[in-house]
Amino acid sequence: MTLFGLVRHGQTDYNLQNLFQGSSDIPLNDTGIEQAHRAFDQLPPVDWDVIISSPLQRAEQTGRIIGEDHAIPFGGTDARLVEIDWGAAEGRPVEEMERRYPDRSFPGREDHQAVADRGYDALEALEERYPGQKVLVIAHGTLIRFILSGIIEQPLPSIPNATLSTVELEGTTWRVRMIAGVEVDHAVKVADRDQNPRFFVEKGQLAPAQLTATSPAPADGAASDGTASPTVRSEGGPR
Repeated sequence: MTLFGLVRHGQTDYNLQNLFQGSSDIPLNDTGIEQAHRAFDQLPPVDWDVIISSPLQRAEQTGRIIGEDHAIPFGGTDARLVEIDWGAAEGRPVEEMERRYPDRSFPGREDHQAVADRGYDALEALEERYPGQKVLVIAHGTLIRFILSGIIEQPLPSIPNATLSTVELEGTTWRVRMIAGVEVDHAVKVADRDQNPRFFVEKGQLAPAQLTATSPAPADGAASDGTASPTVRSEGGPR
């Protein structure tokens, strides 16, 4: 069984300004650097074997900071871990673009299912490269949200900056153990590794799920897809 820790990068100025960020290569701001340093402050210790990141600088910066702080070797980048390309919405205010395109069908936007599929491809390739190890993957809010929501079969709110989610992969069984620091337990077995897509991500999940009245208060910062970053609540066990 290979354990994956999925960490969303720290805050950027695009997050702070509530702009769609996506595949734009934006560095961490001072808050994001501090978030990376403190990413594991409230979490139980895990002896991570290696860090792999998206090649976008905000993710690689976060990964290298965590690696240096916790003596975890940096194993390089994987292009399949980049954030969704929002097309015409990149660098534009969220409110303006969602008003013009209520369903987030921005011209030139990358297909949502293709984003999820390359995320699953990346994890399967890393499982083959690091069998039985603990791999810390530094990536992006929408990509991580798609990976997790596909497995647990439910939409999710935004993933907060510099939070940890965990996924176990053994054979063709995927199990989500944590979402943004909240413990969960949801396992799904797919038929085989040639099954594609492994999990479906609905078009309606392009935007993060809205919080309910009983959900926790929003966390500081903005998500990589441009929306405010609420603390993710537990989605319960298998179904």
